[in-house]
Amino acid sequence: MRKLIESTFVTLGGDIGAPQEWGPPYLFGPEPGEYSRELLFGADALLLGRKTYEGLSAGYTAMAEGEPGPPNDFVARMNAIPKYVASTTLTELSWNATLLSGDVARQVAELKDQPGNYLLKYGTGPLDRTLVSEGLIDEFRIWIVPVTHGPGQSLFTDVPETSLELASARTFSTGVVLLTYVPAAAAATAAESAGAAATAAEPATRGRLAAEP
Repeated sequence: MRKLIESTFVTLGGDIGAPQEWGPPYLFGPEPGEYSRELLFGADALLLGRKTYEGLSAGYTAMAEGEPGPPNDFVARMNAIPKYVASTTLTELSWNATLLSGDVARQVAELKDQPGNYLLKYGTGPLDRTLVSEGLIDEFRIWIVPVTHGPGQSLFTDVPETSLELASARTFSTGVVLLTYVPAAAAATAAESAGAAATAAEPATRGRLAAEP
């Protein structure tokens, strides 16, 4: 079963709507750039909402034609990777994308059930209302960018309330802090499973130790 990882940029002021304006140079240094590359190249496919699809498809198609942007291999991977787009208004897609309509939660769950590494979702938006309410997002990777740009579009607007647990934190030399959160319920389940496995292994471990001279 594949995870669904969501990656979102947000300013200290709470804005997620215009990273192309406030992101450079914080997100394009060697460290965050390499992390972004590894995240993208490790994914089997992208899951996108309509607005993110329209913005990224236009931008990366232009970059492939010579517009300034990220390194060529990143641009090529963005253009080539399979994409799934959830929309109630689009009827035709390009950019190697497949439309998800109707019961999006069921379709995403089916995609997660397929073998592979993980699905990657860029940005937080209306699609998250469904994904969060159905417990389909396994990790939230929140990139906090050190600018005070106020909210035009806020993080988790109208998304159902859910408790998260901090799984890891990383600080880049550009001042960006990357926080990885997992749903608290999933973290508790994983901890219980690990504890049960350790408990089950204890008798065998004691038996081996007792048999040793």
